[in-house]
Amino acid sequence: MKREVDEAMDERLAKIGQRTAALRPRGGYSDRVMRAVQASQGVGVIDGMLGAARAFMPVAVMAAALAVGWAVRADRAADLALASSFDAVEMEW
Repeated sequence: MKREVDEAMDERLAKIGQRTAALRPRGGYSDRVMRAVQASQGVGVIDGMLGAARAFMPVAVMAAALAVGWAVRADRAADLALASSFDAVEMEW
């Protein structure tokens, strides 16, 4: 059984090999790959972190804006709670 499966697989692979024998990369492929590899080696740790920070910046700005809004709202609520807790005092002259 295993031998039959192996033979069937070998036949399928041979057919695929025959159909794709004419496929080759375009001219200059190796040069393009090597230029891309050299360009990627120029990126340091700091450059990589800056790139990630640029992608995260909109999220950080939105979080900061929401935090400021929440702080202002909480401050107003605290002021109103404190103001209403004092009893009115009438003064007579």
